[in-house]
Amino acid sequence: MSKVYKRSSHLLYTIGICVFSMIMISSIVILNALDDCGLMYTSGTSLKKLLMDQAAYDYSIWALSDKDGNYNEEFMNEKGCNIGIIETDNGNLGDLDLNDSSTYIYRNFDQELPAQYYMTNVYTSDDSEFYLSEKLYDFLFVNGNEVYNYDIEEYQPKDIKGIGYDMVGQKAYVWDGEEFIELNDTSYNYKASDDGGTYNTTNIYDRIWASQVPEDSNQHSFTAAADDKNQTSQEDDSSKEKNETNVITEDEEDQMLPAESIITTSGDAKILYIDGKAYPALGDDNSGYILELYGTESSGALSLSNVADLSDLHDQLGSEDLSVCTLDTVSSVMEYTMDSSYKQYTVITFPRPDQSRDSFFVQAQRYLGIIPVLHVALPLLMVISGILVLVLSILLVIRAGNYDDHGRLSTDILADFPIEVTFVIFGCVESLAIAVIHYSAGYDYNTSQYGLVVIGIGLLIGIYAGILWAESIIINFKRKQLFRNTLCYKMLRAMARPLRRGIDSIKTVLASIKWGYRIAGMCLVIAFVEYMSIAVIDDKESLMLFWLLEKVVLAAIIIKVLKQYAKVKKAAVDMADGNMDVRVDTTKMLIDLEEHGQALNKIGSGLNTAVNERMKSERMKTELITNVSHDIKTPLTSVINYVDLLQKENFDNETARSYLEVLDRQAKRLKKLIEDLIEASKAASGSIKFNMESVNARVLLNQSVGEFEDRLQGSNITVVTQIPDRDVYVRADNRYLFRVLDNLMSNIVKYSQEGTRAYVELNEDGGMVRYTFKNISRDKLGISADELMERFVRGDMSRNTEGNGLGLSIARSLTESMGGKMELTVDGDLFKVDVTFPEVVKESVA
Repeated sequence: MSKVYKRSSHLLYTIGICVFSMIMISSIVILNALDDCGLMYTSGTSLKKLLMDQAAYDYSIWALSDKDGNYNEEFMNEKGCNIGIIETDNGNLGDLDLNDSSTYIYRNFDQELPAQYYMTNVYTSDDSEFYLSEKLYDFLFVNGNEVYNYDIEEYQPKDIKGIGYDMVGQKAYVWDGEEFIELNDTSYNYKASDDGGTYNTTNIYDRIWASQVPEDSNQHSFTAAADDKNQTSQEDDSSKEKNETNVITEDEEDQMLPAESIITTSGDAKILYIDGKAYPALGDDNSGYILELYGTESSGALSLSNVADLSDLHDQLGSEDLSVCTLDTVSSVMEYTMDSSYKQYTVITFPRPDQSRDSFFVQAQRYLGIIPVLHVALPLLMVISGILVLVLSILLVIRAGNYDDHGRLSTDILADFPIEVTFVIFGCVESLAIAVIHYSAGYDYNTSQYGLVVIGIGLLIGIYAGILWAESIIINFKRKQLFRNTLCYKMLRAMARPLRRGIDSIKTVLASIKWGYRIAGMCLVIAFVEYMSIAVIDDKESLMLFWLLEKVVLAAIIIKVLKQYAKVKKAAVDMADGNMDVRVDTTKMLIDLEEHGQALNKIGSGLNTAVNERMKSERMKTELITNVSHDIKTPLTSVINYVDLLQKENFDNETARSYLEVLDRQAKRLKKLIEDLIEASKAASGSIKFNMESVNARVLLNQSVGEFEDRLQGSNITVVTQIPDRDVYVRADNRYLFRVLDNLMSNIVKYSQEGTRAYVELNEDGGMVRYTFKNISRDKLGISADELMERFVRGDMSRNTEGNGLGLSIARSLTESMGGKMELTVDGDLFKVDVTFPEVVKESVA
């Protein structure tokens, strides 16, 4: 019983979807038809006028379809329609008396026009095609009453004998040897350009203009129409003196432009002749503008030296009813004129009192009552049927592929077929249904009940086929085999392993080689060119298989070579990044690539050896400096102690006492140098163990400045501090951070210009804490900031100062070892140091 219920519910869902889909589709079709006719959003008086005008238009079509006969007089009498036909010019009735029978070329009534009548305009020709229907509207498939006018324009080819441009009206005209013809707007474009005219077009128009030059053209000239009459008269007098022998006759004067339209030519501008009359060129070859010509057969750019200036003929050209032409080639046009049989008719119609029940005016009255109902009913029907289709489709989707009583996923026959097979079946059925609908909708019998039944069956078949195909897709999706149940998947699975290896090789090549995609693209282009070359050969079948096999083998070889090259390149890149332990597997490599791989392996080994030796040498230097410093420190301590004892003795000899002071000062300086050497060695080797903690940067800086207060006063240096009032914390070793600040303050005391100000600041900047030390150097700084940071720079530059050149280097090493950054800037005599550490939030400190 359960199985019967499931099957019956499935059938009901399917039938419901089909029925409501047909209702929804029909509603949409009728709604679109109403909208196309302008009836969907029209009501009231406007709707009535639209319907009555359509009825009058339909009667006009019926009458004019038999204009060579009796204008379908029997049809008009049968339907009860009075009609009168007037042949007009552009629909202008002028002062015609519509009650005068002579106004009409045909009418089937004798009385005067009633108060309400309908007037329509219809264009026809001898080649017009009429579609007639006895229905005012058919909102499904049938064409209404229409007239289609074909080939109403006649084209005649003509050669161009001259071309000009009206700058006032912004229009181009061509001279065909007899008259001016307006050039279609799509055939040209007057635009700015520095390229000038095209070579071929220029040559063509040079020949065209040369052929128009009259024999006595040497007497044609242009003079300036100057506003200053005196200047004009002077120029005329001088020209008369020069041309006393050249007298212009009346005929020649007629060939020239009127005096008020004469334009001065300058430079290389030419004189152009149209119908024996001289015109100035619109410009020269360097005017910066061209007339671009767009022909159906050929196009080109025309420099303004080959375009006549027709601006003075603007009024004349605008007043004439000129023909219009389209450019065919750069030297010919196609002039088109209206078919001589093409005429316009004004048709006046009004109903008789005894009109038939199916006349167009009665149908219009009937639609006037139906359409307002359709305005509401059709959208509502469309929405309701659409919702029902959606609900039933969801229920069908939920039901499709449900588990049966034994826990197995139910299926159907189509779901077991591959997806491509079901798609082909679905496509064939849908194509058949569409063909049936199209065939039925394209012939007259579709207005009958049988035609609509055939169309309905076609829709039903198409919808049901779509449901079955969608259900098979849903079942495959629920079974998680949507892709696995395809022919492509089954074919790919059969060759998955070799294909996967090939894909991995291609991915490796494309990811490792910069030009991988370009190489692949070039290979594809070459293969395409070869394929097209083979395609034009008569006996191409014998070559095509060989070509395909050759491309497969060549692709395999290229991929293998590029894959080996990618290994070599990756090893080289890794070595460039500092990884000297990388090795290239050169087994089964090509000879050249194998040699490169082995060379890279040797380079890696050699560099590793060199780096190890260099590190060993650096360690030995560091150990030597440390050991020697320790060895010197012990006897130096004894020297300092004995010097101190000697200073406590009473010497009467002042010279000996001064010698002791020198010994004491230099011994202490040597002790400081040794301590700095040991400190620098430890900082460079990274052997210092830092006790990282949260340090109050503000307090530590105040302590450091306070330590040097006496020495700063002794050197007459004023320190200006900018330190925040609140505590600021950084993570560092308190002792070594103080050493950094101490070195920088010591640098200010030692090397600042006496009587100047030094600036010490502590700032917060975007989560960073920055110490800034600025002072004016006592000595000229003829050295860069980077050199000042090197060891022993101060000692190298001057042996007469207190420093040894290690203070800044030690400060930077300690700063960087604690995770900070130290930057030094030299601007003239301004010496600036910035020490930056990440800020520690106070809450985290607590």
